[in-house]
Order: sequence, then C-alpha cells, then structure tokens
Amino acid sequence: MNGDGEFDSYKVALGSIHLTLQNILSTIIGLLGFAFLARMITQEEMGIIAALTFLTSLVQIFSDFGLHASLAKFVSESMGKREDFSIHVLSSLGFRLLASLLATSVVLIFPKTISAALFDTEIHSDLVRLSAVNALILSLSSILVSVSWGSGKLGSLALYGVFSTMVRWLLVVFFLHSDYGIDGVILGWIFGDIVLFLLFLFSVSRMITFSKTSFFKVRRCLPSLLRFSWPLYMASIISFVYTWYDRALVLAYFPLADLGVYDISQKAFSVLTSIGTALGTALFPYYGMAYGRGDHGAISLGIKRGSKYAMITIFPLTMGLFATSKPVITLFAGQQYEPGWPLLATLSLFGLVFGLSSAFSNLLLIYGKTRIVLVISSVSVILSLCLLPLLSILNLVGFAIIRGFSMLLSFLLSVYALSKILRVEIDGQALMKVSAASMLMTVVVITVQQFYYSEFLLPFYALVGAFIYASSLKLLKALDPNDLQLLKRIVGDKIAKYVTKVLGYSETPTKD
Repeated sequence: MNGDGEFDSYKVALGSIHLTLQNILSTIIGLLGFAFLARMITQEEMGIIAALTFLTSLVQIFSDFGLHASLAKFVSESMGKREDFSIHVLSSLGFRLLASLLATSVVLIFPKTISAALFDTEIHSDLVRLSAVNALILSLSSILVSVSWGSGKLGSLALYGVFSTMVRWLLVVFFLHSDYGIDGVILGWIFGDIVLFLLFLFSVSRMITFSKTSFFKVRRCLPSLLRFSWPLYMASIISFVYTWYDRALVLAYFPLADLGVYDISQKAFSVLTSIGTALGTALFPYYGMAYGRGDHGAISLGIKRGSKYAMITIFPLTMGLFATSKPVITLFAGQQYEPGWPLLATLSLFGLVFGLSSAFSNLLLIYGKTRIVLVISSVSVILSLCLLPLLSILNLVGFAIIRGFSMLLSFLLSVYALSKILRVEIDGQALMKVSAASMLMTVVVITVQQFYYSEFLLPFYALVGAFIYASSLKLLKALDPNDLQLLKRIVGDKIAKYVTKVLGYSETPTKD
C-alpha cells in the first residue's frame, strides 16, 4: 500500500517474486534431493519417510492452537495501526513452547507404541523419537515465521527458507552417503530446521521489545489471543485431516510401497502449490495493513490485480504439468515411480484453482471470520468422506479426484463468504485469454509427445510449451499497459523493453 492507501502492485509483486523465487529455488533443491533420495532408498522406505512426516505434522498441529495464523494477522494489523506487537509475539511463543514440549514428550515416552501403530512393528521407534525432536524445532520456528510473514519481511522469509532448505538436503545427502539410512534423512531434517530456527530467532528478536512488565502483559494478552485462535485451531485440525487422511488411508489399506508412489506424486504437485502460496503470502501483510486502516477498497483492488497475476503465472504451469506428468515423475523420481503419473495429472487439472484462490488466501482470517474458516474446512472434509466410494473403482487415482473436488469446493465457499463482506472482482477478460493460451499450449505439448516420447526430452517439451504460451499471450494482447509498467519497475527498463517487444508491444508505457 502506498501512502494514500492505494493498492501498491509493485510492492506486492516484488514480495511475491521474492517468495516465488524462494519457492522455486527451495523446490528445485527439494526436487533434486528427493530425486537422489528416491534412487538411494526403496519405495517401502519412502513410505516410511512419508509416515514419519505425517507424525511430525501431527505433533505440530496439536501444539499450534491456531496461533501460527492468528499471530500473523495481529502483527500485520498492528503495523497498519502503528502499534507494538511484541506482547502478542511473546505470548504466542511462550504458549507454543509449553504445548510443543507436552506433545513431543508423549511421543518420546511411547515411541514403540507409535511405531507399532504406524508400521505394525516396533523396530522404527528410534525414528519416531528423532521425528519428535524435529517436530519440536519446527513448532517453535513456525511462530517466528508468522512474525516475519505478518510484518511483511518477505525478503528474509525467502532468503532463510532457501538457505535452510539447502542445508537440510546437503546434510541428507551426506548422511545417506555415510550409510546412515533413514536415520540420516531425519538427522538432515533436524539440523536444517535448527538453522531455520536460529535465523528467524535472530531476525524476530530485533523486531520486538522486552521490559520488566512484559510477563504480566503476556498473562493478560494470552487469553484473548487464544479466544480468537480456537476456531482456527479447530479448522487447522480439520485441515490437517483433509491434508493427510488420504495418506493415512493409503498407509492403512495399501502397501508401504504404494504410499511411497503416492507421496512422490504429491511432492511433484507441491511445485504448483508453493507458487500459489507465494502470492497469497505476499498479499497477506498488505491486506492486513489495509484492514488495520479500514481501507477495504485497496483489498478489493488487490484481489482483482492479484488474481490476474496468479492466473498468468499458475495456469500455464498447471496445464504444463498436466501435459508432461509422465516424463516429469519418471525423470524426477525414477522409472519405478512411473505408475504415479495419472495421480499427478489429475491433481494438476484441479490445480487450476490456485490460479484464482491465491488472491483470496487468508482474507477470511484478516476479517476475523474464523468460524467461517472452520465451517469451510469441515464441509471440505465431509465432501471428501462422501466421495470415498470412488476408491473402490479408481484406487489411488480416486484419492487425487477426492482432493481435487475438495480444493474446488473450499475455493467456491471462500469466495461466496467473502462476497458478503467486500466487493470481489476478477478480471474476466484476462481469465478467458490466459485460459485459451494455456489450453493451446497443452494441446501442442501433448501432440508433440505423441510423435516422439522420452522422459529425457522434458526440457524440450517445456520450451515448446513456453513458446506457444508466450506467442498466444502476444496474439491475444493479454497484458495491459499497467502490467507492463509494473514489469518495468520490477526488472528495469532494458529487460522490460525486450520482454514487451516479445509480447507484441512497441514500447513500455511511462505511466500507470
């Protein structure tokens, strides 16, 4: 937002670029790491890692109490009102520490029981203990990340995320080469997440103030913070069930090898979700600050502009992943994971939702509609349960279809709820043009693969798709002068001049 309270496309786009680059770099590092990991361990061991990830997430969710999301809202709103948010941070951090210690203690005390529940054997109890330690570190880090997120420190968020991801995977590779097996994977997670925690601890400690009366203020602040957070806590539990129930069912009814295949497909799909999350994360502090000033018009404008940029970015990536799902998963994880490509293709089609939903991300939280968030999460899970009979017909692909319909329903319900609060508008012309360009790109890429297919030709397929998409945008004039001016401010005159010529414009405009 600028000084006049208007929506500042430049700041939002720049923040989104920081986070998108972070997500791209982190994703590339993660994909390379997983590609190495998939070739170093068996599909069954990959299933064990997926189950341990589930356990780590379970510990985090039950120790969160909705503070991760609500703290970011309070921080951004306080900055909009020019108020100090130190007490909110200290309250959340102290409570999260106690809750995390309690949750991880349960896991550390009963590792054999938990191992038997997950794997039908007690031999993985040491892995369970290591996962509990990792969960404790991540639980504390999430509070610090929320402060950086809410305060708009997106550059730090991006830099620290990339660095810790790199450390994590370098250590995983080192431990695997040293024959530590799955233990080495978890140790790599732990040390990488310790680095992340220390980086954010240093950053946040410079943003908050301490005083002799801080302890008493924390005691007064915590009850009100928890009252606001409890619907988010219930929603996060339901969201956790929604996120993990498919893997839990695969773990319960299918071999561990099938869980490994399913988890690899989800990892590949996470490339799309991470980019959508980047835009939503970039918009959050600006929405929060605008709400703190009561500038609802800026939020409405942010939805329209943000959704356009999300469509331009995510639609072609989604359809491109759909068209190349087979070579992607084969080249990414190895020939043994090729059966997972129908899962990835199905998820990719439903991933189009992120091309719109990113601009609406967390707005219900900004407006304090925590109970509506809870209801939407509940309805999504209920829909998933109603669609479970699909599993008897489609097996693992059925899980992807169920997840896709749930994502679509959550988006539609969120838009409906928001439309009752503020003006919601999407650039319909941009939607039609970007959709047409993405569809044409998809048809061409699939056709090329029909003539000659090889997973090693994936870069060629990607270049063909990029050329078709860029040419279509040029033909349809999908970008307007405001978009080009924004491009100029972000990348500079020389690069903007070249890009605008490629897209069919004679020159970059000089004003909005």
